[in-house]
Amino acid sequence: MKKLLLTLFALFTILGVAAILLNTYLKNQLQEIIKNDLPASIIIEYEDIDIDSWGGNASMTNATVRIKANDSMPRSEVSNASVSLRGLDHWDYFKNKNIHFKKITIHADSLSHYQQAKKKNKTKQDSSVTNPIKSENLNSTFQIDEFELVTNYIQIFKPKTEELLLKTAHFNLKLEHISPTITETITRPFNYKQIDISYESLFYQMNEFDNLTVDHVHWDGSSLQLTNTQLKTSISRKQLSNRIDKERDHVDLKIKKIIIDSLKYGDRSGRFYMNAPSMILVEPALDIYRDKLLPDDLTTKPLYSQMLRELNFDLMIDSLKIKNGSIIYTEKVNTQSKPGSINFKNLNANLTNIGNTYSQQEKKTKIDIKAIFMKQSPMSLKWEFDVQNPQDKFYLVGSVSKLPVTNLDTFTSPNLGVELQGNLEHTYFTIYGDNYNSHIDMQMTYDDFKVSILNKEKQKKKWFASTVANIFIAKTSKNEDSGFKEGSGEVTRNQTKSFFNYLWINLKEGMLKTVTALD
Repeated sequence: MKKLLLTLFALFTILGVAAILLNTYLKNQLQEIIKNDLPASIIIEYEDIDIDSWGGNASMTNATVRIKANDSMPRSEVSNASVSLRGLDHWDYFKNKNIHFKKITIHADSLSHYQQAKKKNKTKQDSSVTNPIKSENLNSTFQIDEFELVTNYIQIFKPKTEELLLKTAHFNLKLEHISPTITETITRPFNYKQIDISYESLFYQMNEFDNLTVDHVHWDGSSLQLTNTQLKTSISRKQLSNRIDKERDHVDLKIKKIIIDSLKYGDRSGRFYMNAPSMILVEPALDIYRDKLLPDDLTTKPLYSQMLRELNFDLMIDSLKIKNGSIIYTEKVNTQSKPGSINFKNLNANLTNIGNTYSQQEKKTKIDIKAIFMKQSPMSLKWEFDVQNPQDKFYLVGSVSKLPVTNLDTFTSPNLGVELQGNLEHTYFTIYGDNYNSHIDMQMTYDDFKVSILNKEKQKKKWFASTVANIFIAKTSKNEDSGFKEGSGEVTRNQTKSFFNYLWINLKEGMLKTVTALD
């Protein structure tokens, strides 16, 4: 018995010494690889490495990883990280040279990335080499059952200036069943079966003037949810007007929640695609201001059908719903008066077939909107077009009810120099057109309709001009047999203006032809 115990003691002592020696050997080998065998562009600094050869575990503390674009400029950096590798499959590694870990965890203070200036004439072949973990580029395969990355914040800097472009806080990424991919690009650099991402306080500088912020983002591989999203011009209206040399919208868009279900994306034959059967915008509130005293922006403004058609990626959202939205649009056209505005509240909309992946005449994009116009008047709008139609033909039907036209004075008085009186009980209109011309048919029931034309300072009524104008206006529709006054008009589009300008001049033409007494 004593001999057996001594034998066992000796055996375990030998195994223990062997484990210590193996751990030391593996640690030295790993340190040698980090020091001498990594690409020159990758630098790893750390406080300590711990190896548990029997359990297939390893850890690294207080590590910093830097990836350099060149000798002087960093590309990416992970700071103050703790790395844990658990459950290496020894047998698979020694037999097949395959790396299989049960779990890898990285906790870091920060992850910083410095964007590089875009290369001109970049080819498809150039993009393929940016995925070093493509399966055919690896000497052996790898598999990770679970991966977790937790970092206090992620930040991305602009090329050359190193100005902050994007930042997030409390970033948490979890992946399951990771394996090499055959993808040519880095859209999806490796395969995985499950993903879960969440982060807070997203900040993204979209351009020189506008920033995007989101309080919370969560993506579980199927449903994407964004809470308290805001797209806002970062400076005041006056500051913007002082800094630009032509018209530009000052924007404040807030969306309480965005929900995208069953989102799918990726690379198909070298072209990025994004599909989703459902998207919901909860309580979007849009406030737009435009200083019309600045010179016009004379660039061509494509209609929405053309914008979708010419996207540089494939998009299809089967259904998009807007719930309880609001819009305020304000224009300043005169230095002597306050800006004029129009507003919509309780805006609900259903949009279908928002995308560019179907062929011409296969489907139409349809938009159905209901809202309250100028605080009290119900309105509806149905609008459809074929994205693939090169003439950008569209068809639009709308109505407005119970509108005291004096409610429009906040817009028509400062912007058009006109004040209105009377009540529009029902207004129906149909517009059909294309990128060049349109036709409007309008029907109205109204009473006691009058106009007052104002002087340039918008302070006094021009009595003579107002009297002459009212001579040509049919003040009521009650004299019509049907009770409706009807009118039709033709409009030529100014392609340097937006679709909403196109809609506005159609409505103005339709109303003018409807209320005037002349045939």
